[in-house]
Amino acid sequence: MPESEPAAPAPEPGHRYPELPETKSLGAWRDAAAHCQACDLWKSATQTVFGEGRRTAKVVFVGEQPGDKEDIAGKPFVGPAGRVLDEALDAANRP
Repeated sequence: MPESEPAAPAPEPGHRYPELPETKSLGAWRDAAAHCQACDLWKSATQTVFGEGRRTAKVVFVGEQPGDKEDIAGKPFVGPAGRVLDEALDAANRP
């Protein structure tokens, strides 16, 4: 008997997921993220903080949620959490 796919998590009550793209294009996923209302983060945000970097990166850092500095800049890890990440990477002797 084939294993079934796990059920997708439901959005919070009163919220909705955006239409998800069929393509693997980062631009399509960025647009979908910009229209996501699956939780309350979109209510006070001024923009989506999707991320940045090379498509071929071997390491990806994912934050819990954007803070006010990230929301204003539209870039990840530019606020206090970014400073902590930079300090940790420096302590690990990153190249």
